[in-house]
Amino acid sequence: MDFAFTEEQTMFRDMAHKFAEQEILPYIKDYEREEKFLRSVVDKARDLGLVAPFIPEEYGGLGISKTTLAVIQEELCWGSYSIAHNFLGGPVQPGSIVLHAGNEEQKKRWLPPMCRGEIFLAGAAVEPSAGSDASNIETTAVKNGNKWVLNGTKLFITCGGIADVVMVLAQTDKSKGPRGLTVFAVERGTPGFTSRDLEGKLGFRAANLADLRFSDCEVPDENRVGEIGRGLRNMFYGIDLARLFCVIGSVGMSRSCMESVIAYTKERKQFGKPIASFQLIQGTIADMAAAIDGVRLQAYRLAWLMDNNAPHTLESSYAKYQAMKLVNFVTQQSIHLFGAYGIIDEYPVQHHYRDAMLVSLMGGTPEMHALMIGRQLTEIDALSR
Repeated sequence: MDFAFTEEQTMFRDMAHKFAEQEILPYIKDYEREEKFLRSVVDKARDLGLVAPFIPEEYGGLGISKTTLAVIQEELCWGSYSIAHNFLGGPVQPGSIVLHAGNEEQKKRWLPPMCRGEIFLAGAAVEPSAGSDASNIETTAVKNGNKWVLNGTKLFITCGGIADVVMVLAQTDKSKGPRGLTVFAVERGTPGFTSRDLEGKLGFRAANLADLRFSDCEVPDENRVGEIGRGLRNMFYGIDLARLFCVIGSVGMSRSCMESVIAYTKERKQFGKPIASFQLIQGTIADMAAAIDGVRLQAYRLAWLMDNNAPHTLESSYAKYQAMKLVNFVTQQSIHLFGAYGIIDEYPVQHHYRDAMLVSLMGGTPEMHALMIGRQLTEIDALSR
C-alpha cells in the first residue's frame, strides 16, 4: 500500500478543499438557519464533476477509485457533512444499487442524469420497526399482473423529499424473512407515493431528510431492481460504501474542529497567556490529533481494500466503530474548549457537533458494529435466537 497521494488525488483534494472554502463555509450559517435543501450548491458541485464521481464514465461519472472518493469526501466534510451529503454521499446508496444490481436499461436510464445533477436518487430501507434488523421490514410488494403494489412507510430517508427516483426495499415474501426482500425503483409522481420533509432536526439541517409513504402504489415490473429475494444484498452495495463515507467524513469534521481549536486557543488569553500554553489544553489537542490520524489510516485502508476487491467486512466495522468515537470526542471537546463561543454558529465547531450526532447513527450504530466485530472474532452470534 502506497501512503502517498497520486497527482490526480492531490488535484481532487485541492479542488474539493477550495470548494468547501468558497462555496460552503461562507454560507453554512445561512444554509443551516434556513434549514432547507439548496439546489444551487449541487449545481456548482456538478460543474466540477463532484456529483456521484464514483459512477463509471460510461454512465456519466468520473469512474474514480474509492480511495480518491475518500480524499474528496474528507475535504468536503471539513466544510460540512450535511452539505456534502446532498451531492456526494446521498447518491452513494441508490447509485451503487443501480450500478451493481440494475440491468443495462436501468443504468442508462437513471445514472447519467443523476451524475449530471438533473435528477436525484434516494435509497429507502429504514422503517418504524426496522433499522438494523431487516427481518422486521413491513413494507410489502405484491405482484399484480406485470405490476407490483407497494404499501408501507419509510423513515429518515436522505434526499427522500427531493428525490425523483427512490430505491425502496420491500418484502415480497414475508415467510423468507431477509431473503424475501426486493428493491423497487419508485418514481416521483407515481400515484400512492407521498413524502414529508423533516424539520427541526438536531443535525443535517442543510440536507434533506424525509418520511415516505406508499399506499397501493403501483410500480411496473421493469422498475424492479435486481432479482426477487436479493434486495437486502443489493441494498448493502450502497450501505458498504456509505460506511466509508461516514468514516472519512468523520475525519474531515474532526480535523476542521481541531484546526479551529488550535487557532482559537492560540488567540484566547487567560491569566496573561494563550490558553494553548496550558498543559491540559495541549494534552486534549494531542488526543484529538492522534485519534484523527488513526481513523484516517483505517479509512484509507478500507478504501484500498474496496478498490482491490478484497474482503473488508471486519475492517469496515473497525473503522466505523472508531470513527464514531472519534467524531463525538473531538466535536464535544471542541465545544468545551471554545467555551460559550462554542454554542453559537459563528464558529464551525457547532454545526460539526450537531452533524456528528447523526453520522454516529448512519451506516450502523456503535452497538451494532461492536456486535459485528464480536461475532466475527468469537464466531458467536449474540443476536441468534
